[in-house]
Amino acid sequence: MTAQAWVTLVVGTVGIVGVLITLYQRDRADRRSEWWRRATWAVERTFSETEEEAATGFAVLAVLVQSNLITATERDMVTALAQQALEADNEDNDPTDQERDRP
Repeated sequence: MTAQAWVTLVVGTVGIVGVLITLYQRDRADRRSEWWRRATWAVERTFSETEEEAATGFAVLAVLVQSNLITATERDMVTALAQQALEADNEDNDPTDQERDRP
């Protein structure tokens, strides 16, 4: 094989690898964008007035947290949201507060 043929082969291979990397990155960005859209929907549901919608939001978040698309920061955000909601729920159901409010 001549030097020109080798150069053509190498340039072609590098070009194909570049296209494959671009396709992978675009696919991952699209999948992360869809993950974020679903997470936003679920978080909005967690603040719903109805318990069923809030439970649905937390159930969807529990599934989304298991995805390999989530970053560590996003996982921390979802965990903080869940902890805050749990603490608020515990405060609402605290029997000592209810006893204190009785006449």
